[in-house]
Amino acid sequence: MPWKNSDTRYSSLSIALHWLMVVLLAVVYACIELRGQFPKGSGARTLIVEMHFMFGLTVFVLVWLRLFARSLGVAPRIVPAPPQWQSRLATLVHAALYALMIGMPIAGWLIVSAEGIR
Repeated sequence: MPWKNSDTRYSSLSIALHWLMVVLLAVVYACIELRGQFPKGSGARTLIVEMHFMFGLTVFVLVWLRLFARSLGVAPRIVPAPPQWQSRLATLVHAALYALMIGMPIAGWLIVSAEGIR
């Protein structure tokens, strides 16, 4: 499998990062949802919140690696080519997803820092 994107397929690095990010984002979300199952101040709740922080930080780091990998080559062509409005919408959605993957960890860090929570 190639390590750089080509005009016919994504690289193995891009594919691996894509699915790793999907799993990590699901785990980050699950961690924050599961914390409500444990009483405040318990060790299990603290562990789950810490896991949420660490996986969120991992997402933040990996999104930059993913952007770097994306810049190494072209995106594969879609055959047949979609209508222009779909291509523009796809570009907008990609930009929004990347903004969220970068912005959410920063927002979380700012909120935790402002509240003094550890």
